[in-house]
Amino acid sequence: METVMIQWISDAVSIMFPPEWVRTALVVALFSTLVVVALFGYLNHHTKQRYFSIWTVSWLFYAVYLAASIGLEETPAMPFLVMVRRACIGISALYMFAGSRNMIQGVHEQRELLLGTVLMFLWSYVAAYHVQDPLWITVPVFALLAAASIYTGRAHLQVAAHYFRGARILSVGFLAWGALLLLFPFVAASRVAQAVFYLLSAVLALAISFGMLVQVLERVREEHAALKDELLRGVASRRLLEQEALLSEQKYRALFELASDAMLVVDLATLKIQQANQSAFRLTGRESDQLLGRTITDLCPDLVATGPGLLEHKHMFDHVFAPANEFVIVKADGTRVPCEGSCALVEYHKQPVMQLSVREVTERKRLEKQMRQIEKLSALGRLVAGVAHELNNPLAVIMGYAQILARQRDSAGHRKPHDEIEKILHESERAAKIVRNLLSFARSREPQMKTTDLHAIIAQVLAAREESLRTHQITVRQCLAPALPCTMADPGQIEQVLSNLVSNAIHAMSSQPAPRQLTVTSTAAGNTLRVSVADTGPGIPPEVIDRIFDPFFTTKEPGKGTGLGLSICHTILEEHHGRIWVESQFGRGATFFIELPLVACVEPVEPAPVEPPVPRDAEAVKRRILVVDDEPGILEVLGEVLGSLGYRVDTASNGRQALDRMATTRYDIIFSDLCMPEMGGETLYTDILSRDPELAARIIFVTGDTVSASSRAFLEATGNRWLSKPFNIAEVERLTAQVLAGPGPAC
Repeated sequence: METVMIQWISDAVSIMFPPEWVRTALVVALFSTLVVVALFGYLNHHTKQRYFSIWTVSWLFYAVYLAASIGLEETPAMPFLVMVRRACIGISALYMFAGSRNMIQGVHEQRELLLGTVLMFLWSYVAAYHVQDPLWITVPVFALLAAASIYTGRAHLQVAAHYFRGARILSVGFLAWGALLLLFPFVAASRVAQAVFYLLSAVLALAISFGMLVQVLERVREEHAALKDELLRGVASRRLLEQEALLSEQKYRALFELASDAMLVVDLATLKIQQANQSAFRLTGRESDQLLGRTITDLCPDLVATGPGLLEHKHMFDHVFAPANEFVIVKADGTRVPCEGSCALVEYHKQPVMQLSVREVTERKRLEKQMRQIEKLSALGRLVAGVAHELNNPLAVIMGYAQILARQRDSAGHRKPHDEIEKILHESERAAKIVRNLLSFARSREPQMKTTDLHAIIAQVLAAREESLRTHQITVRQCLAPALPCTMADPGQIEQVLSNLVSNAIHAMSSQPAPRQLTVTSTAAGNTLRVSVADTGPGIPPEVIDRIFDPFFTTKEPGKGTGLGLSICHTILEEHHGRIWVESQFGRGATFFIELPLVACVEPVEPAPVEPPVPRDAEAVKRRILVVDDEPGILEVLGEVLGSLGYRVDTASNGRQALDRMATTRYDIIFSDLCMPEMGGETLYTDILSRDPELAARIIFVTGDTVSASSRAFLEATGNRWLSKPFNIAEVERLTAQVLAGPGPAC
């Protein structure tokens, strides 16, 4: 029964699949394989991917295998065709492996492929001509091709299965084809199985072709989308760049137009001005239609070309617009303006142009000249300060002895030649004033703000000049505002200003016919206080009125003035945040005005100190005084003045000697110079302060440079009294009496 059933199935299959179908299936498989070969060859040509060329060879050998199989259908016993079939299957497997490895790892094993091909032909020859066992001949090569197909399917699955649907089709096709190849050696004996195998192989080959087409199309679509995105990004980037370029151009145009330097764009070939900014129009004194299109050499005669070429023109610009080089720009009215500038070769509308930057140097040269003058004045000030400081010592000696002589009487009780001594004192005081002015000019100091009553200062100045006013028959008229408020100022400096103005007025009226009148006026207006000093002198010539506040400028004859008084007054008023000016008509006198800000006072006006009586000889003989100075003349003058009052006086030439004297003697007062060799007054004061603070408070400092910032700061920090060289004997006596009487305000 079973035999009948098997025979029935076999007959049915034979009817369904006649022997001719095997040949037909082979033809179909060959056609589908050639489709794969053509597709891979086309892809290799257009994509230039190495693995496509290797796979093309692999499928080409498989096509040869199918062609050889068709030949075996006609001549089954031909060993050569058997050898070719097995060799083609093995070589196809080798190339399929190589193509997949090249796709995954980029490996190209050409020498190994050639060696494998040769070995595969040798093995196929031995198998076909000597082994002649169909199973042993078929199984190894088909197993190798099946493994290559499965490896290729897994390769596609790993590389791109999650990216493309075509890759999934390829993976399924190669895996299914590999499984089919593994079964073929075991069913090859059946004609029906062969026909089915070849038909399925054709279907799978077409599926592989379809999957490859789908994958390539998907890759192309993805690349197209990427290119489209990149193109869109490029378009957006281009628009952004265009906007940035437009913005940059607008910024350049704004900078070009708003530049403080005159900017000119000059065609390098024709030397014509193509563009100019507003500063260029102002510098040249021309409007746009008068400047644009004009040759640059018309404006700058220093530009002289040595030839008509572009290179000669560039050398011309480089030479004239070299750093620190000056050239001339001719304005529309013919004025020649000194200038300097720079140039740069740039591209404008695809043409070479020179961009010129030009600036006028008239103001800079004026400032440089002014700075040189300031430097000269500064150097002169340092020189003057040094000389003035050194002059104070001999002046102090001269004035001291002159004052001593003025007090002495001869043996008959008559005063010694008084007029001559007064002349010495007068000229010495005049020299001392010059020295003080020189020091004030050279070393201006910050004003020491105190509550100041301008009316009190005016009264002091007029009282001090009372004799001079009476001598020159000058009447004084005071128009002072009632209840003028006090302000914060430096009383000493304001007194110096008013004293200088009154002295100048007296000198101006001394050569004028009577009547002579000095008018002092004070007013308060808003937040300012104003004092004016008017005279009936000859007035100030218009040609010099703008220079009277310049240092060292004077209209007095030689020997009558230094030209520093008004300059110092101007400086003092500036430091007080005020101002000074003059109004004058030549031949009708002059009026000087000073104006001070009205500042709320934080302390009352100090009352005039009550002068203590000068001790008599009986009291003074008990007092010991130490005079410390490196000038022998100062030591002698102070020794004689203090000795004449009955004090016992010791001297020392520096601080070191003073400390030696103090080691054995107790002193009531110490007169000490500030600047001395070995040990100066500041060091001496510090040493005495650490030992005997009470004695340190009774040190009277003597200095020839009270306008020095460091000296002034030290004197104010100690709170001690001090004398300025050259000094007045009466001042020496007054300070000595104040110190002996007890604590009091510093002077």
